[in-house]
Amino acid sequence: MATNYEIAAARNPKWSNPEKNMIDLEVDFAPLDEDWVPYTCSPTDVVDHSRTLYTNALAGQYGTIADYEHHTLWTPYYEDSIEVSTEGLVQLLLEKGVLSDDEVDSILLEKTEHVGYYRTTTDGVDKQWGGGMA
Repeated sequence: MATNYEIAAARNPKWSNPEKNMIDLEVDFAPLDEDWVPYTCSPTDVVDHSRTLYTNALAGQYGTIADYEHHTLWTPYYEDSIEVSTEGLVQLLLEKGVLSDDEVDSILLEKTEHVGYYRTTTDGVDKQWGGGMA
């Protein structure tokens, strides 16, 4: 059974998505010790307080609903690396005079590998990392 909380106050409503079917707000729930809790409400939520918050926000009881702000979700990131094909082979070719020191650069391999995804946090300060592929 879903737990319903008494709403003491709510503030700072903004659309959670471009479809405008969910609203983010800060809510002061009467039974909780926290003053303001970030909360996303929906008209189809299973709990009464969520549906009430959504209806009241639409009615302007918590102020004007701010527009949805799109932020970058997950972006692939890559790591570049340079590897010597085989260290022993390079050393042997140098010792035998097959390669000069200048020619060693021609046998270096450079590659880019997909490592995972990152996204900038909503405050734009730090990046959250996740989804490693390797």
